[in-house]
Amino acid sequence: MEDTDEQQQNQQQQVAFAMHTFERIHHVEFQRRFLAQKTRHDGRAFSQFRPTHVVKGAINTAQGSSTVRIGNTTVVCGIKAEVSEPDVKTPSEGYFATNVELSPMCSARFRPGAPGEDAQVASEHIHRLFKTNVVDLKTLCIEEGQAVWSLSADIVCLKYDGNILDAAVIALMAALEDLKLPIAELDSATGVVSADRTKAEPLALRKRLLPATFSLVDDAYLVADADDAEEQMATAALLIVLDDSGNLANVWKRGAGLVSSETIRQCIDSAGQRKEALAKTL
Repeated sequence: MEDTDEQQQNQQQQVAFAMHTFERIHHVEFQRRFLAQKTRHDGRAFSQFRPTHVVKGAINTAQGSSTVRIGNTTVVCGIKAEVSEPDVKTPSEGYFATNVELSPMCSARFRPGAPGEDAQVASEHIHRLFKTNVVDLKTLCIEEGQAVWSLSADIVCLKYDGNILDAAVIALMAALEDLKLPIAELDSATGVVSADRTKAEPLALRKRLLPATFSLVDDAYLVADADDAEEQMATAALLIVLDDSGNLANVWKRGAGLVSSETIRQCIDSAGQRKEALAKTL
């Protein structure tokens, strides 16, 4: 009996080793064999998202922060607030800047040095998305024409395993909800801004954004929340962002693959279900 159990264990180890070797040598074909069976290499259904975990207030030195984990993808967001002079063209508006960092520390696919294209594109799109829908720059005004708050949000990927946009949007949203700004006043005589950190208030946000990304793999299979292996086979990706009322806030397609209007509607419907789950997590 013991010999039989040992033989079965050896066979299982051999099968696992053979599968791992096949995946490394024939990566694309390995994925295709699962997709052809209407499943994915990690056992998920095409429409299934990975478990998502959110922790607010993760960084004590930041005015607002969060940590987000989607599957193995892990992102940290910290927001720093500083007092600045407003732009003469917009004297009653503050500043809001975002930066997404994808370094070799999180994945070997990224190179050291200046930010790569993926990080730059993600930073720019997230900045437009939040400036348009979430952050009202007028709420950052301390004294019109004299002093405003300048918010800098750094979104750092600690471990990359696909779907950085969802993780970054959720992390920034959670950090903004965690953000508290000190009550600040300008002394007109000295021109000095004093801030009482014992009396901090949360930032008034326009709405909450809840993202869902879908990828077209091999021009044939539509999957939700693609991991790194699936992203490398994707010909197109579709980011759907809904607000907390279920209204469509943003649709962003990337890649050369063709996505039909029917597929877009399908993604929007699936994003609605994802919104409900994310709302409970946040």
